[in-house]
Amino acid sequence: MLNKFVQKINNMSLAKTSKEDIIKKAYKVFRIKGYHNTSIADLAEACQIHNAHFYYYFKNKEDLMGEVLIFVKDYLIKNFSHLIDNDLLTPKQKLSKMKSFFEQTYHHDNGGCIMANTTLELAFFEPSFLPIIKDFFEKLFDLLSKLLITQYQENKARELAEAIIQDIEGGIMLMKLYKNNKYLLNALNRAEKLLD
Repeated sequence: MLNKFVQKINNMSLAKTSKEDIIKKAYKVFRIKGYHNTSIADLAEACQIHNAHFYYYFKNKEDLMGEVLIFVKDYLIKNFSHLIDNDLLTPKQKLSKMKSFFEQTYHHDNGGCIMANTTLELAFFEPSFLPIIKDFFEKLFDLLSKLLITQYQENKARELAEAIIQDIEGGIMLMKLYKNNKYLLNALNRAEKLLD
């Protein structure tokens, strides 16, 4: 029994523990369990490190969550920007690739959208995360508007971009509630039809 414990401790200390690795692993835990239901012990287990090792990179759980949200925001916006700015694809093809991303990410993985989940869980209790989340959605609205402006006037493109994200987020929530992917697929199909 003691040998297994020592072996586990040794394995944990040998695990690769860069700041980025911790952020990526913490993202998966927060996405499924939420902020309040995730303990440092949960995160340490997912990262295969000692609890105290978090404090080498992060002041506390709130600091780690902020870093996770920034990482997700930067990653998604960078990738969506590359897609939207790709002149080799038509607007319809770009939206189709976004559709595939959302379907793969939210239909086949556990958890919902970490940005929406965090907003719902913490908007009134931990407002320090809201500027990061607002920045993410504003940039996402801008990117979708840029795509839709090929067929719609600027104000209408922005309105539709916001509606697409609202529809997708609602679709993710209902898909998780009813355990039926039709809600997300319907939202994604409605978005795709905007460029017919």
